[in-house]
Amino acid sequence: MEKIRLVCMFCDRDDYDHVEALPTDWFSVDEIEEYRDAMQAADLSPKDISQQDWFTHIGVCPSCYEVEIRPALVS
Repeated sequence: MEKIRLVCMFCDRDDYDHVEALPTDWFSVDEIEEYRDAMQAADLSPKDISQQDWFTHIGVCPSCYEVEIRPALVS
């Protein structure tokens, strides 16, 4: 299995960069691109790509879910 480069859409957390499986406690994770393509983008100059081009998946980490999403669902 190819590795995963997962980023949170709300914070700059990077502890799930280059992992082999998606965490089960993240919310709304979507695949952006394949690992191979993300690694090619990582080799480019930062001015040539957006931050999302560095990652294979984007979602909401558990901490940001509690702060950003859950309050809106409760109210």
